[in-house]
Amino acid sequence: MKPTRLWALAALPLALAACGGDEAVEEGTDTAVAVPTTETGAVAAPAPGDTGMAGATSAGHTVSMNPAGNSGVSGQAQLMEHGQGQTMVMVNLTGQGNSTHSGHIHSGTCDALGPVVAPLQDVTLTNGTGSSSSTVQVPLATVMNGQHIVAYHTTSGDNAGAPAVCGQIPAGGSTGQAM
Repeated sequence: MKPTRLWALAALPLALAACGGDEAVEEGTDTAVAVPTTETGAVAAPAPGDTGMAGATSAGHTVSMNPAGNSGVSGQAQLMEHGQGQTMVMVNLTGQGNSTHSGHIHSGTCDALGPVVAPLQDVTLTNGTGSSSSTVQVPLATVMNGQHIVAYHTTSGDNAGAPAVCGQIPAGGSTGQAM
């Protein structure tokens, strides 16, 4: 390879770092990773598996949520240990149209709903999609004993009706590993 080509290859990482504005390139890795600079405190793109939720573990437990009845609503919930006996619950739902659904962690199963263990933030579907994030005062290990579900109901409010979507939280402890 000609020396001018080698020079161009050697200069490429510097040029890319300069284009990044407030971000620098982390050295010592096989791939370039954007990291925030200390001058501005700019936040780089999150690393794979990073939830962006301070204090929550980066890997979580995924719960598939299936339609209940003929609701047509489905989705998934991500449960993560949040420290100090708290659990972070991030929910994404899809369905038809626009609607708001109240959610809870219940004891029991999707076929035999038990009492509410912890309320979750409502999810409002806009053009068929919606999400919410909640921190509940229940340890992850408690809800991951195989005897709890995540359910979002047909409507919102105190009398939210029957579940529109439901997912069984698997037994698994609080390791923070994806299930």
